[in-house]
Amino acid sequence: MVVVPKANGDIRICVDMTNLNEALCRERHILPSVEQSLAQLDGSQVFTKLDARSGFWQIPLSSESRALTTFITLFGRYCFNVLPFGIASGPEHFQRRMSQLLEWLSGVIVHADDVLVCERDRTEHDVRLTAVLTRLQETGLTFNEKCTVAQSEVLFLGHKISAAGIEPDPEKISAITDMPRPQNVAEVWTFLGMATYVGKFLPQFSDTTKPLRDLLAKENDWSWGHMQQVAFDKIKGDLASQRVLYRPHAKTKVSADASSFGLGAVLTQMQDNMEWRPIAYISRSLSDTEQRYAEVEKEALAITWACERLSQYLIGLQFTTETDHKPLLALLGTKALDDLPPRVLRFRLRLLRFTYKMVYVPGKALITADALSRAPIKHPLSEEEQCLEGEVQVSINAVRDNLPASQTKPQQIAEEQQRDHICRQIVQQCKRGWPRQEELPQLLKPYWVHQSDFHCNGDLLMKGQRIVIPETLQPEMLDREIAKTPITTSAGVINGLKSIFFQARGR
Repeated sequence: MVVVPKANGDIRICVDMTNLNEALCRERHILPSVEQSLAQLDGSQVFTKLDARSGFWQIPLSSESRALTTFITLFGRYCFNVLPFGIASGPEHFQRRMSQLLEWLSGVIVHADDVLVCERDRTEHDVRLTAVLTRLQETGLTFNEKCTVAQSEVLFLGHKISAAGIEPDPEKISAITDMPRPQNVAEVWTFLGMATYVGKFLPQFSDTTKPLRDLLAKENDWSWGHMQQVAFDKIKGDLASQRVLYRPHAKTKVSADASSFGLGAVLTQMQDNMEWRPIAYISRSLSDTEQRYAEVEKEALAITWACERLSQYLIGLQFTTETDHKPLLALLGTKALDDLPPRVLRFRLRLLRFTYKMVYVPGKALITADALSRAPIKHPLSEEEQCLEGEVQVSINAVRDNLPASQTKPQQIAEEQQRDHICRQIVQQCKRGWPRQEELPQLLKPYWVHQSDFHCNGDLLMKGQRIVIPETLQPEMLDREIAKTPITTSAGVINGLKSIFFQARGR
């Protein structure tokens, strides 16, 4: 069990269901295709979207299933009475229950925990909505404050739906349409790399990009003129219009990347011609706080943010997430929750509702996500993004506040860490990203295998949820451990403690 504080003062109880999921047989309940769902909207002008409150928790478990969710705490063993988040078979089961609950009601579309009610006029819409709410009330299903009632347009399944028709959600292509123009040759290379990778389906692509490719010639001076701007705008327009309709049964992957100042991601699907085609592009700038994250934390944030922004496509689906940061394969995949650094733990917990497989790809192959992260849309964080940042900071503060040390001791350790040569270098590697082991100085090579565990909590270097002790304070800490050891004269005990503090220094 992992207890996580929330920004509003509440706590969240989380359990890692990875081992249980390996033994589960997932039931087969195919989500309706987007084409089928959108076909039901023909002629509708009034829309209501209902969002179930903590949907999984509204499904009771049988007594036999409850025992399988048992987890251990300091106060005994407990199990869930309702379907917990993180169960691999949960999304399909929830979709089936919701579909059965509202079947035979016309003008009602169910997609995971979202319910859309639509009709041609307000009177007929209200009659239909009353029938839906009556049936839901009989079962005790409740909804949250995100519901929108009797609107002329709503966002649903990645589309803007209104009386005028169905349009792509503009937010899912704004990362392309609002991309700022390149300011130098390096940024032209980045943009053309993405355009070449994604734009292989575009007509006359070579002719369109020629004015931009002329800027790359060494004999040419940098000169951004009318022809370059026209080419740049046309490529962006073509890329935005080349998206294909999302299919819930197709192979799906999310590629996400982080730069020092932005996040970028692209959702792609395998089409009938066995080629990956883009569905949605997203990007955003990092806040001042997020820019101070360690490299691994930024990359973990990119994956988490991308999955949550694209959740309407991903809930209930098995998909692949691509990253160019190898440590994330374990941090967001196989590693136990109680072994994770606090920030990464918070991201991992938010990903429990998704069913994904982490895959490493070299940075040179993560072209689109990399380009979007280097040209992020500059706008204030949304309410949900601010909430995530706040929750992460609350978790970090809780770890520091509950360290087994006096109020002044962490500050003393932080000051000694800043004087310690190795601690300073570890902090630098955390901030800018660890290179390959052979590229490290000899003194840092023993710490390379623990790179994903090191992080900074304010000015304090930590490994997981433990403080890294600099060399000058190790004798003092060793004396304290020996004083707490019943057999203080045993050479074996003393040598064992020395191996912990002096050979691994903070391991």
